Order: sequence, then C-alpha cells, then structure tokens
Amino acid sequence: MTARPIEISVHNALVLATAPLLMIVPYLLTFSPGIGYLTFFLGATLMGVALAGASPKRPLSLAALAGFDWAIGIAIFAVGILAGISGQDTITTIFLVGFGAAHLALTASTRYSARGA
Repeated sequence: MTARPIEISVHNALVLATAPLLMIVPYLLTFSPGIGYLTFFLGATLMGVALAGASPKRPLSLAALAGFDWAIGIAIFAVGILAGISGQDTITTIFLVGFGAAHLALTASTRYSARGA
C-alpha cells in the first residue's frame, strides 16, 4: 500500500499559493504570447479546481478533483516539452516542465479521501 502523506486541504492550499505563479511568471520572463495565454488559462483552471476542492460543499467529487489535477499537471508538463521541441527559450521549457513535474509530484502524494477516512 502506498502512503500518501498530504491531505487534500494542504494540497489545495499549496495549489492556491502557487497557481498565480503559473499565471504571472510567463509575462515577467517574456514568454511568447501564445505560451503566456495558455499558461494563464491553465493557472486559472488550476485555481478553479483547487477552490472547488476547498469549498465546504465540495461541488466536485474527490475522484473528479484527482482527475483534474492529473490532467492539468500532465498538460503543463506537455506544454513545457512542446515549448522545448518548438525552439522556445530554455527558461520557458525549464519553468513549465518544472512546474508540471512539481504539480504531478504533489498530486501523486496527495491523499484524495474524505476527512476522517
């Protein structure tokens, strides 16, 4: 059995703290406009999923939250890989692959279960 030490509430707090970086840093580091728009959208989506998971009434099931977290993490990672392949700046690739890998690691170590379970 795999231990997943991070609770969903801690996961959501970390995502809410870091998702704005995905929205702002591409503009500060002058990524291409297309990458900037895409990362802004992915960051906003990531924040929306985290806010839905942090809501007391939790409009999404825990399985849906986990699925969205995996999908968004893979998308961020894939955008970073594609940016590198298409000849974007090295910093673009490093930032996006690193952010995607960090989000996937956080998602892999999160316990998606109801409280008290």
